[in-house]
Amino acid sequence: TPKGGQFKLTLPDGTRVWLNASSSLTYPVTFQGDERKVKLEGEAYFEVAHNKEMPFKVEALSTEIQVTGTHFNVNAFEEEPAVKTTLLEGSVKVIKGISYAMLAPGQEVSSSVNGGLGTVNTVDTEGAVAWKNGLFYFNGADLPYIMRQLERWYDLEVSYEGEIPKRLYAGEVFRSLKLSEVLKVLELSKIHFRLEGNKLIVMP
Repeated sequence: TPKGGQFKLTLPDGTRVWLNASSSLTYPVTFQGDERKVKLEGEAYFEVAHNKEMPFKVEALSTEIQVTGTHFNVNAFEEEPAVKTTLLEGSVKVIKGISYAMLAPGQEVSSSVNGGLGTVNTVDTEGAVAWKNGLFYFNGADLPYIMRQLERWYDLEVSYEGEIPKRLYAGEVFRSLKLSEVLKVLELSKIHFRLEGNKLIVMP
């Protein structure tokens, strides 16, 4: 999917996948053998068709998620500090190296690129899939995290003048808004911008 785009597809086994902007999913024309394996770069929400005899596996950077039939979100952008797996329904096993974690609905685990699995936390699952429902959702997000989301959705290059504010931000913004409208919302939090073509400069 390009920057600024989303895509929904159905895999050969009936599994439904929503792909976020700047994401790609690699999968076979037909699933054969004893597993259904796909490769994700970016972010996707999966509703996996149940098949206990043929587990579904997602390879996301250096993390593997194993399921039989379940609903979950995977955020695996290279520019993010960790791969985040959030479970909404069913159960999943997340594997990183020799470590693994079993998730129950409402739980999330992160795996850093250079480290192992983080702790399993209970999270607001609505926040994890807000992108699928047309929202930017921030709950204690720092400014670089927010800017990375805008970069992918509005096809921007973001740079900073001066020191990056250490504040954390919370709120919801519709992804259907124009960039100028989103920037006006962010300016209410005393964040200032200058736009030069597709380059967005964040100013103190």
